[in-house]
Amino acid sequence: MGALLAGRTFGPQDTATSQRVAGISEHTAKTLFPPGNPIGRHFGLADNKPEHDFEVIGIVKDAKFYHLQEKPKYINYLSYVQRPWAFGDLEVRYTGDFGAIAAAVQRTIHDIDHNLPISNVTTLDEQVARSYTDQRIVAQLSTFFGLLAVFLSAIGIYGLMSYVVSRRTNEIGIRMALGANRMHVRWRVMREVLLLVAIGVLIGVPTALLSSRLVASMLFDLHGNDPFSLMAAVFVVLLIAALAGYLPAQRASRVDPMVALRYE
Repeated sequence: MGALLAGRTFGPQDTATSQRVAGISEHTAKTLFPPGNPIGRHFGLADNKPEHDFEVIGIVKDAKFYHLQEKPKYINYLSYVQRPWAFGDLEVRYTGDFGAIAAAVQRTIHDIDHNLPISNVTTLDEQVARSYTDQRIVAQLSTFFGLLAVFLSAIGIYGLMSYVVSRRTNEIGIRMALGANRMHVRWRVMREVLLLVAIGVLIGVPTALLSSRLVASMLFDLHGNDPFSLMAAVFVVLLIAALAGYLPAQRASRVDPMVALRYE
């Protein structure tokens, strides 16, 4: 059972002949007994037999059994003394070296019954790690393709602005011949870069917000509409765009007016 939120756990008073009792999860409590306190109330299993009438003695925190994105399920915890069934998993709380503890536990089990099969001896940490292996791969791929997209965007901005500057060499020369200083020319080029980025941000941010549910369904405890993440992404794009546009802007500000006027 998970963390106890209300009531009690199983005790020596819960025998094979006493009233059958059960602990239920938060989700089960909200589903079966939405109003009031479920402690002391009764529920039955699917067959509704008298021996399957259980009294709720405790509410346990919802738990995940298979993967981190698992939604709360209808779970009840029954005493093995009152309702025996084949063991599926045996959990042992321990301190110290896992290998030594695992060997000791297996020896103890085989001392009871040497024919009992034992498989998949592992720790809870390893089980949790396996449960988000797929999510780790998705996160790593997302990071790789995100960095690749930023890199290609920087190359694209640099190439576009270099082309624009080369096409406007005559215009830049005329402006400088008429008295425009280098700072003015540099700012005109950078302004076009910032305009392109602003258009991209206006399109990209709403798109990211609309796709936030898809992102949340792929990765555990990640929200696509996190303001800090969006602001950080916008800042990185602005920084990359500024760096990619600075070299063409700097080259444009160093154009010799006489050479530019003769440029074909």
